[in-house]
Amino acid sequence: MKKLGIIGGLGPWATAYFYRRVVDLTPAKRDQDHIETLIYSMPQIPDRTAFLLSRDPAAEDPRPALIKVGRTLRENGAEVLAIPCITAHAFHSELEEGIGLSVLHAIRELGEVCWEKGVTKVGIMATDGARISRIYDDVLTGYGVTCFWPEKEGQQDVMDMIYKCVKQGIPISPKTFSRVAIGLFESGAESIVLGCTELSEAKLDLDLDEKYIDIIDVLAAACVRECMR
Repeated sequence: MKKLGIIGGLGPWATAYFYRRVVDLTPAKRDQDHIETLIYSMPQIPDRTAFLLSRDPAAEDPRPALIKVGRTLRENGAEVLAIPCITAHAFHSELEEGIGLSVLHAIRELGEVCWEKGVTKVGIMATDGARISRIYDDVLTGYGVTCFWPEKEGQQDVMDMIYKCVKQGIPISPKTFSRVAIGLFESGAESIVLGCTELSEAKLDLDLDEKYIDIIDVLAAACVRECMR
């Protein structure tokens, strides 16, 4: 069994829930059957979306801190790395090069899930940083999947759910979530991806059916698969 390293703190709630899902999805019958896991939670890493959206050359760059955390995990024996922050995947190739170890790619894993489910049109609820960097669109196109994003007001609702609700410990408004989801389905989406790790809270608080795909579950399942090979 391989040792898992989690680059965490982006944010803390998402990291804690992500590890819980790794444990939930591990086919264990006793403590000793679970995956040895190193979690390095560094909430002080600069905000990924703010950096991607900034036109200020002096904006805080999150990449050096992300690489530092990844290297520390690698030096302490981690063999499989995961980042439960999807916006950070905008720097995926740079992180792998800087860390010197492969990092699981949540959106590629999502592409495989869509392929297996026969889903070709997905609505994306994710940060402005994920949207502007096209990390969903560019990757999922290779799997024959078209991405639908909320309109301007809907996208602001998504950002508010992430930054003004989950990151501040406030429950997501069912009315706001439903408004965004309805808009995406009406645009043609067959499924909706909870595409920011903070939005997994919606799955816990709201009654969501199988049309919703939680990116945390996708990445957690990939961690279990790779560590237990």
